[in-house]
Amino acid sequence: MLNTEAEIAKQDWIVIQVPYGGGYCSLNIAKPKNARKAPQALKNEFMRQRVFMADNGISSWDDIPWYEIDFGFGHQNSADGWGKMHKSILSYLKGWGFDTNILFLGGSHSITASTYIGTSQTFGRQQTGLVVLDAHPDCCSKADWPIHSDWLHWLIEDEYVLPENVLILGLRQMEKSEKEFLDKFNIKYYRMGAIKDPGGFTMNDFSVIRILEKFRKLEATYLSIDIDVASGAYAPGTGCPSPGGFTDTELVSLVKQLKIGLPNLRAADIVEISPLNWWRKRILRYDPTVDLGVKLIKEIIS
Repeated sequence: MLNTEAEIAKQDWIVIQVPYGGGYCSLNIAKPKNARKAPQALKNEFMRQRVFMADNGISSWDDIPWYEIDFGFGHQNSADGWGKMHKSILSYLKGWGFDTNILFLGGSHSITASTYIGTSQTFGRQQTGLVVLDAHPDCCSKADWPIHSDWLHWLIEDEYVLPENVLILGLRQMEKSEKEFLDKFNIKYYRMGAIKDPGGFTMNDFSVIRILEKFRKLEATYLSIDIDVASGAYAPGTGCPSPGGFTDTELVSLVKQLKIGLPNLRAADIVEISPLNWWRKRILRYDPTVDLGVKLIKEIIS
């Protein structure tokens, strides 16, 4: 935990590791349980690259505080296990007041149901926006708790987030029931095919400019990045890699645009990264998905 309020106030961003790999059921093809290892893998790679950051004259990243929510044992892949995780996150965030911005590192996308609620409890449900970068809308209804394919459906249906405060970018795979759900609640979303120029998407597309103007009027915006929004060629290490997404450069550029376009960005997460097992890493020597995650961390906390 942070030691003093003064320590919090000195930082623009802090990083909180959320090593939760549950949030899937038998109906899911993808099972992101290995994602619980992602927060530590991302931190290790980030710290390894600090020497190169220093060579580029960037030292501020050395001052970013890193914390971890220790779930201990008992947080199993079940509704009860998720509920315990949810209470742990809300308890951890309670009383902070968001004097600093927070980047959460998951973990499966199930954590966003908790970290977003923790954010909206500070800024108000009506005054908190949610921007999601994802290949899938995660609006299924396969379980009675927010598994990684259902979490956004759960937030919207249970009125934790207002439908008009949600924007989804980068969709490529969508079930029929999910499209019906998005249309029912008039959720604004963009498929990859509609994003002609990722490098200038939020600056040149008039409809997106209008949406971001609305989001800027809110007290806070939360950005959730599912790594599978990137093409599987650049992010193969995830539960459900999908072709035809952003390149690594395009995704980092889009996140940069959103940071500029949303000065009220107060929280973000990076989820669904599945690091290489140690024996695979010894063979390949390079984990492109973790590397992309580190690039996104740098962009968000800069």
